[in-house]
Order: sequence, then C-alpha cells, then structure tokens
Amino acid sequence: MNYYIKTYKEIKNNNAVFFAVCLLFFALSSFAQEVKTATDTTAIRIGEELKLTLSVEADSTDLVVFPETKAMGLLEVIQSYKTDTLKNKHKFILNKEYGLTQFDSGHFVVPPQKISVNGKTFSSDSVLVEVRDVVVDTTKQKLYDIKPIIQVEKPSEGMPYWLLYVLVGLIVIAAVIYFFFIKKKKQMRATVTNLPPFEEAIQHLAALDEENLLEKEEYKKYYSELTEVLKRYLDEKVYDNALESTSDELIEQLELLKDSGKLPISKEIIQGLRKVLQTSDLVKFAKSQPDKGTAKVDRNIIEKVLHETKQAIPEPTEEELLLNEQYRVAQERKKKKKKLIVTGITVFGLVLLTVIGLGIKYGFSTVRDEVFGHPTKTLLEGKWIRSEYGTPAIVITTPEVLKRVSSKELEATNTESFAYGSLTSNFGLVVNTTQIPKAAMSSVTNNKETDEPEEVDLEQVNEMSLQMLEQQGATDLVVKQEDFESGKGLTGMKAYGTLNIKNPVTNSMQVVAYEILSFQQENALQQVMIFHQEKDVYAEQIVSKVLESVELKKNDE
Repeated sequence: MNYYIKTYKEIKNNNAVFFAVCLLFFALSSFAQEVKTATDTTAIRIGEELKLTLSVEADSTDLVVFPETKAMGLLEVIQSYKTDTLKNKHKFILNKEYGLTQFDSGHFVVPPQKISVNGKTFSSDSVLVEVRDVVVDTTKQKLYDIKPIIQVEKPSEGMPYWLLYVLVGLIVIAAVIYFFFIKKKKQMRATVTNLPPFEEAIQHLAALDEENLLEKEEYKKYYSELTEVLKRYLDEKVYDNALESTSDELIEQLELLKDSGKLPISKEIIQGLRKVLQTSDLVKFAKSQPDKGTAKVDRNIIEKVLHETKQAIPEPTEEELLLNEQYRVAQERKKKKKKLIVTGITVFGLVLLTVIGLGIKYGFSTVRDEVFGHPTKTLLEGKWIRSEYGTPAIVITTPEVLKRVSSKELEATNTESFAYGSLTSNFGLVVNTTQIPKAAMSSVTNNKETDEPEEVDLEQVNEMSLQMLEQQGATDLVVKQEDFESGKGLTGMKAYGTLNIKNPVTNSMQVVAYEILSFQQENALQQVMIFHQEKDVYAEQIVSKVLESVELKKNDE
C-alpha cells in the first residue's frame, strides 16, 4: 500500500501542505497538461451556482467531445453552457462551462471528467468545493407559535412477541403429547403387531374382555372393537379388502371363498357370523342395546370363526413366506422413510419458527451473523493488541498486528508505514509516520531563527489526500471534515465519508467508508487511515474503538 512517492528533492520545493501530502500518494499523471480545469470559486453557499470550465487545446480537424451529465460526483449540474472557441495562433482553445450546485453543506469533490479527443480519452483534474451554510439573522426572523401535538397511528411493530410465545408453547405441548401418549401407544401397538395374526386377534379379544365394556353398557364400542378384530384378521389372512367391506360384502365374500374351495368353513359358522354382524350394525347405527348374554355369545362366535378360519387356511409355502417377509421389510422401510420425512419437516419447522422469532426480536442480520459468522464481527470480538508503530511512536490498539510496509519510495521519504488489509477488503488500517527534515521545515516556514516547528495545515493535508485517493480509482467521494480529539487528549483533523471503488476480485463497484486522522508531532507528520464496507455495524464499532485508543509517544518517553 504505497501512499508516499515524491522524493526528498521534490519535497524541498513544495510548501508544508504539499510536503505532507506527497508522502502519502503517487504524483499526478501527465494528462493534466492536455486538459485544464478551472472554477470561478472553491466555496459557495447552499444552492449557489459554481461554474466549472474544462479547456482543451486542439487543431481545427480534431474531434472533441465534452461530457454531458446531470451530476458530477455529488454536485448537481444545473446548466451545461455552449462550448466557447478561442483561436490561439494555429491552435483552437475549446472552453466548456458547467453550472454546478449542492443543497447540503460540507466539502465535496468534483471528480475527474472524461473528454474524448479523436477517440482518445483524457481526464480533467478533480476539484474540492466547500458548500457553506446560509447564515440566518435570528433577530429579523419571524417567530411562530409551537404547533400542537397531533395524534398519529402507532406504526406496526411486526409480529407481536406474545404470538411467538404462544407458538413455542403449542410446540412444546404437542411434543409432550406425542412422546408421552401417541408414541407410547404406537410402541404398544407395534409390539402387538409383531405377533402372528391369529395370536394377535386372540390377544385383542382378551384385552376387550378386560375393558369391561358390557358392565359399563358401552355396547357400540364393544361391537366396534369386536368386529374390527375379525375384519383385521381376515384382511391379513383371507382377502385384502376385509377392513373396508360392509357386513353384507364380508359374508358374500366368505361364501364365495367357501364355494370355490379356497376357504373350507362350515355354513353354521357363516350363519352365526351373519347374525353377529347384523346385531353389530343395529347397535352401531340404530342405537340398539342387546342384553349382556347375547353380547357374550356373539363374542364366542367371533372366536370360533377365528379358530375355524385358521384351521381352514392352508400353511404357507416357503416361497409365500419369503414373499411375505420381503413385503414386510419393504413396508418397514416405507414407514421408516415416512417417519424420517415427518421428523425432518418437524425439525425444520421448529428451526424456522425459532429463527423467525429471534429475527423479529433481535433483527435477522444479527441472527445471520451469529449463526454463519461475519469477518468484522470476528475481528471485533477477537483478542486485540496494543502496540507502538513508528518513530516518534503512535500507540494504538488494533484487532490484528499491523505489518511493516517496505518500498523504495517510503525509504526515500523517510517514512515508516504499517498496514492491515486493503482499501477494498472488509477492513483496512494504515498507520504512517514521516520524519520532516528540519532544513525543509525551515525553508517552507521561513523560520530560520528557531528550531520550533511550524504547524502544518492538517485540513489541507486531508483535502489533498482525498484528491490523491481519486487517482487510485476512487470516485463519488462524500467528504466531511472536523476537528478530532480522543479521550486520551490527542488532537488532530479528521476527514470521513464514503467513496466508490472497483473491487479487483469481484470486478464490481463497492461503497467504502473511510476515516482519515492526521496530526503532527514534533517534526513528524502522522496519519491513521481506516477503510471498511459501508453500513457494517461491526466495522463502525472497530473504528470507534481504534480511534479512541490512539496515543502519541515522544522519543524521550
């Protein structure tokens, strides 16, 4: 990061301001001799017109194209005047005048403008303009009564917190019900399902007897469970649609199987089953209530049907057993897959609700940075280092150790430079200390009778530094300057704002916020320069912490 280029011989021919700045940046390129830039003033009031003139010397056959734009940096072009042509011997001087203005106070830079001459592009110099506030005489200003308070609707605050708590509570209750009731019941059912169909049916009948539904006169539930035991067994061992069949369809199917010889059971069993099913339909749909003796007889008939059907069904062959096992394994895989999908959706839903809730409460960017991390957040929360840089030393606290930058230009100007990051990285920091020779200082201040150094105009230093930033590719600079004083008693001049610069990695333009702190110590010019991405809250905290930590250490300390 080579900010200091001019040699010592050039330093002696400049005033104190240019001497300080030339230690920071490259010299201007030669195109300034081709295009001349002039303004009628460098300071205007808010809304006043500033006239910028671009002059090009050309032949009569040259094709010169001046820029046509609505804005130059942050200054608005309110008028583009006609090009004025003057003859100078065998050459022509083309003067293009623009009327500029700005409706906010501060320091603004008119960036270099591109002029095309016979297809070749030249750039003008940049110009720093001060826009001043309009002074108002309060003694002549009319006074008005204070306006009364007006009730306005309260803006929506997004999702209310109580709704988030209700959602979380419902999720917890649903989880408790699932794990302690539904899941437990499924596990018990799975244990029963592992039994052979006949033993399972007999066990269900025994469980039905233990419920004492007849004593409670719950006939509908009793007959529903009784017929379901039979249908489930027939569905697994006789034909597939037994569970969905009506009573008449079930009897009809059993008679067809008996007549075809596939299920050799007696007519008496089928007739007994018909009566049980008819009684069950009356109880379930007609609210009939048979006596307890009839209900117990019907239960015994169902058990006989189970026993006789089991005896009538031939034993499965090895091939059938293998197919049944393969079918069972396939069904288990489907159940596991379905269970995994349901579990995944549930977990995703819980995570999504949690993220939404935390995002509403703390902000989605904060949640994102906490989960996925952020480069400058890592720097802010890491271990900071306090160290000395340069002679006389700048004592500063930084998130990372600054590395020494070496180059011939820095050695020629007796400059010590230490840096971390770059202009286009997430966070960049540069600390520079330049020794100003006493002879040079005496020549530029005309003070040969004393060794006391004259003060350098730090505001001018910052202004020229910003212009040099443009030569490195920065555009659309927003500039503000103010006196700086840290909590440790350090005073200087601070320039800050934003600029646009092309990122060499992504090849796109990015907005960079900058802070430039300049101060003088004895016969040395020192600067702290910080660059970071705009609207990076973590970087802004780093900047504040770094600037508040800056101290100066004299050579004799």
